[in-house]
Amino acid sequence: MTNFARWTRTVGSAVAVAAALTGCDLDVEYPTVVDASTFDPTTDASTLAFSAQTNFHQAMSSVVPFSAFFSQEAWVGAVRQETNDIGRRVMTAGTSDVNNALWDPIQQAIATNELAIEVLAGGEADPSVHLARVYVNAGFALDLLAQHFCTGVIRVGPPLTPEQVLDTALTRFSRAVEVGTAVGTAEATAIVDAANVGLARAYLQLGRHADAAGAAASVPADFVYSTRTVDDPSNRGLANGVFTFDLGALIVVPDTYRNLADPRVPWIDGGRPAQDTQLQYYQQQKYPGYASPIRIASGLEARYIAAEAALQTGDSDPALDLIAEQRAANGQPAFGGGTAEAILAELMDQRAREFWLEAKHTGDRIRNPDATPYVGDPGDTFYKPTQGEYGGASCMPVPLAESDTNPNFP
Repeated sequence: MTNFARWTRTVGSAVAVAAALTGCDLDVEYPTVVDASTFDPTTDASTLAFSAQTNFHQAMSSVVPFSAFFSQEAWVGAVRQETNDIGRRVMTAGTSDVNNALWDPIQQAIATNELAIEVLAGGEADPSVHLARVYVNAGFALDLLAQHFCTGVIRVGPPLTPEQVLDTALTRFSRAVEVGTAVGTAEATAIVDAANVGLARAYLQLGRHADAAGAAASVPADFVYSTRTVDDPSNRGLANGVFTFDLGALIVVPDTYRNLADPRVPWIDGGRPAQDTQLQYYQQQKYPGYASPIRIASGLEARYIAAEAALQTGDSDPALDLIAEQRAANGQPAFGGGTAEAILAELMDQRAREFWLEAKHTGDRIRNPDATPYVGDPGDTFYKPTQGEYGGASCMPVPLAESDTNPNFP
């Protein structure tokens, strides 16, 4: 039997959501292995594409809380020491939370979407929305990897720099644009818009400002592309994982974010201590239920990218316009302007509020370490003083589970 994919851990959830959305029933003898000889890339393409997409959406749910701990968008309400070490930015390659909550879900999302690309691109004579879907989700999964890890790996390949991972993401987003444009349906057009946001994001991270602005310019201002989530008591794997994780009083909204009094950072006093009993449980309300979607990409993000790219090339007008608009819309007084550095700091402040708990702040800090706000400096006392001080990590190490078993590592 030829196996083209092993949909480990989430195959049941993935096929369930695909069947619900498409009416397709992909019956296989082994639940974690699909036999290539029984797979029809035309009739079963939707199930395969939605299965891989579900893995990416679940990766988003898993990454968001731990990315927030690392970037101090959220305080760690957990007792677990390894989670506190992520919050302090002193985790090591042996920190299992890095592997279980970040590396594994991202790698699974990359692998399943990449394998789906191989099957669908090789089996369909004409472009399809399903092929466009797996291209765009592969791109976003690669972007998560590049924005959070100091070294990347693609499908048991060699160690890659974040820049090399982003270059691969660019190829996936570009193909999503090409295929989606050729298909031309409303669903395909939404994928094209999402891919253009992905292109703009990757170009910006790479310092290719003109390319970033060009990709961002084509995205409609009101565009939103989000995870698909459902409130199904029988299958919480399809729910918003941030909300599910937080049911244990694990995510605490920090003082700095609460003090903003900004509607983009909604929270309530949970009325009890967090799990660790050291912190009061100030509960996030951005994702208040199982069915709350997580925004992946948007026209608003494209505007932020275009404004930052223009600012980096000497044109401050787009940034000033966006800052004025966002401050007025969210109850803040007018911005006084200033140097390019001051404008960038204010733009990043507005960005931190807008994309709070969306797994973007870590990449922002890597790109603009001096301008990205609300992150404790190395040597500062941690918000749990008994834990010590913040460390100096700006990205996460490859877990030992990868480096010790991947034959491509030295």
